[in-house]
Amino acid sequence: MNDRSKIEAMINEFYLALSSDDLSNLQLAENVVMTGVFVPEPIVGKADVIQHLRETSPFMRNIYSSRLIIENGAAVALTEFDVVNGVHIEGAYVFDVKDGQFIRLQSLFDTRSLFAKS
Repeated sequence: MNDRSKIEAMINEFYLALSSDDLSNLQLAENVVMTGVFVPEPIVGKADVIQHLRETSPFMRNIYSSRLIIENGAAVALTEFDVVNGVHIEGAYVFDVKDGQFIRLQSLFDTRSLFAKS
């Protein structure tokens, strides 16, 4: 399996894990760093990143990547999902991979629709 297909498989597993709430098989480095939406300070470390994902993934439904861009050990996955109240969110996850593990995750989502008045 080449690097691109391995990274693509890792990202597909990431989305499957978020959808199933089973985060036990994520390929996270011990010192992984996560930043992004609703993360006021970087989250550092595998256990803490898994805990954050475990706390936030139940609010995401039908999460999927509509487009994946991979270059060397970096990837951007354009992402869409519905939150539990039915609001549709678009954004992206940015991944950095080294030695077959995620070393950095960043979530970038347009959250304005969460606060829009209907």
